[in-house]
Amino acid sequence: MKKLEFDKLVETLKDLTGKRVLITFHSVADTDCVSSAFGLKLLLKNAELATPDIVTANSRRILSTFGFDPETVSVKFDNDAEAVVLVDVNNFDDCGQFAQRLKDFKGTVLIIDHHINFDINSDNVLAYNRESYNSATSIVYEVLKNTGITIDANMAKLLAAGIISDSAELQNASGQTLLQLGTLLTIANMDYPSITASITHVSDPEARKRTINDLQEATVEVVQGLLFMHGMAHAHANLAADHAIKIGADLALFSAENEREVSFSARLRPLLDKERNLHLGAIMKRLGPIINGSGGGHPCAAGAYGPLKERARDFIDMFITEITSNISVK
Repeated sequence: MKKLEFDKLVETLKDLTGKRVLITFHSVADTDCVSSAFGLKLLLKNAELATPDIVTANSRRILSTFGFDPETVSVKFDNDAEAVVLVDVNNFDDCGQFAQRLKDFKGTVLIIDHHINFDINSDNVLAYNRESYNSATSIVYEVLKNTGITIDANMAKLLAAGIISDSAELQNASGQTLLQLGTLLTIANMDYPSITASITHVSDPEARKRTINDLQEATVEVVQGLLFMHGMAHAHANLAADHAIKIGADLALFSAENEREVSFSARLRPLLDKERNLHLGAIMKRLGPIINGSGGGHPCAAGAYGPLKERARDFIDMFITEITSNISVK
């Protein structure tokens, strides 16, 4: 794998302009994934967009709200593509049914991501990976700006949605993040409360009631000086974990099960990753094999999923062990 500087990333994307390109991302695509992908399609006009499995319901809603057709994202891997661009993911194993196809692909694979570095032992892989960005969308915005691509109001809204969603509603924002968002909101002729209202899905009362019950039933304990909440979510694990942080937890881990698998969502109060030397994405990546699955994410927000539901308790125990082993005690 060859790691690129930003100018080489821009040059590589310019070289792909006009070529047959597939743009794809990690399994269960979120708003950052689709915002990045649709943004790149402004530059790579002949590109096709594909998901390994699904685009989340909320991300589909956001696409439709801002005038983009979710149905243009197929579930077919284009074996005849001259190149594949991966956004918001830095390894093949997190790409679901596309994983083996990516490993077998002989053309150029370009990775654009903002997670912890991950090396792929393949000469056809190029990677621009910077954790200093809060989202893949933020990187794509810089690419569009540096290539002179015009961003209209709807695209500005979509890019803003990607940046907001993956910066924990700006809790992890850098100065660069705020400058980008300010420019995009100016183009969109929107203020911050309006854009957040547009992209926030308010669940029905019964779903919100279940989330509140999940929090009430959660285990609350102090681990290495951090208030830790963990439990089972009967609605959405990510919502329970998000709300746990909002009501005062320093660290949260919630699981949810369906007929196929168990999934975990972990959250850390912003800035604690730096203060206590923690990276949830790295921890979840290490623990994914416990449930015969995979994991990853950001320093303060990460997830894992796999089919071995009977090992959910082992996963939680090892998560606590990882936290106590890696944390810097204050």
